[in-house]
Amino acid sequence: MRDVTDVGDSVVETEAGIVMVSGGFPGESVRVRTEEQRAGVIRGSLLAVLTPSADRIESACAIAARCGGCPLMGLSPDAQRGVKRARVERALQGLCAPGVELCFEPAHASLAYRRRARLAFRKLGQGGVLGYHAHGSKQIVDAAQCPILTPVLEAALSHVRRTLLPVLEGAGEIELDELGAEHVAVALRCESAVSSTLYAAAEQLSAARPITRVTLSVAGGATARYGEPESARLGDDGLPFSAPAHGFSQVNAQVNARLQALVLELAEASAARVLELYAGHGNFTCGLAAQAAQLTAVEGEAAAVEACRANLRARERVNARVMVADVRTLPLREHYDVVVLDPPRGGCAELSRLVAQSRAARVVYISCHMTTLSRDLRALQQAGFVVDRAHALDMFPQTGHVEAVVRMRKAASSRED
Repeated sequence: MRDVTDVGDSVVETEAGIVMVSGGFPGESVRVRTEEQRAGVIRGSLLAVLTPSADRIESACAIAARCGGCPLMGLSPDAQRGVKRARVERALQGLCAPGVELCFEPAHASLAYRRRARLAFRKLGQGGVLGYHAHGSKQIVDAAQCPILTPVLEAALSHVRRTLLPVLEGAGEIELDELGAEHVAVALRCESAVSSTLYAAAEQLSAARPITRVTLSVAGGATARYGEPESARLGDDGLPFSAPAHGFSQVNAQVNARLQALVLELAEASAARVLELYAGHGNFTCGLAAQAAQLTAVEGEAAAVEACRANLRARERVNARVMVADVRTLPLREHYDVVVLDPPRGGCAELSRLVAQSRAARVVYISCHMTTLSRDLRALQQAGFVVDRAHALDMFPQTGHVEAVVRMRKAASSRED
């Protein structure tokens, strides 16, 4: 076994070719059974670990081997970091200026760090299950506890199971979102109509601290709201920080704070003209606007744009504008000093065109998907850019994911006069 992918699949070399399975770790000798081929990839199941890795440890979670959330929990923290470091280094191979090395920054904690969670539920006979999907499956693994959740979210999960699980109907999902030290919002989404019993239970749940707000949505119907009115999470500066319902936000608060600081450092935004792509609701926008002479932020989701604008207004950032636009077809008529982007997993195939039109001399790229990161940076390399800073942050301990932050500068010989 030679590697583990970002989604936790083990890469196993067999006589039939490369087989993807779950449950193994690099360096191990295993016995597998091939099962199917999807999109050219052979998948299989792990039958036995013949030679275990010296880095195998006892998992901190009883269901980790079945749950798809933490595929690396049986691997030592140092070994986990080694797997992630190697993945980022492979993505950047041949892109770095001489002497530039990857700086890997571990997380503050490998457990009790996750401030958001999305669980699935299904009614089964007289009971039901509430938990996470098994790896590569729609099967739900019941989760009475979850050691990667923050203590506040863990307490909320306990209340949810006690109050809702006995009366849940049909199928759906429950999202837990920690908005503050004693403030958790619960969003219950059901795939079909439910009885008044579940509505009453949702109202009861809204009074179970640390839960302060509960919403119940049924497919095709209106959303019921209980508890405190809508309120925003506070940013690190103590000011309200709005986010759209079900919008993306980083799950690790401490590592995200470091990520924000690192992006500001690499962008060198002071007195600069900044173009930010995939701005979301402003995770980096507010900090960049505090330093930049001019900031243009681009985001495709209207709800995220409204939240981003609200966050800028709360901080009186008048030098920033936020546009609703599709980055893939974005026309650029202005010039910028730096481009900052945090795209979805599909990356930004248009990056080299946008950078050329912007005439920016540096690019700061944030990514959790090393394949598209490498693809996009190599396109910039063809345009004369080279990596001069590279960082990897362990945003998601116990998983195969890693957050990379890379800066590319245009080589002096390639700059236009």
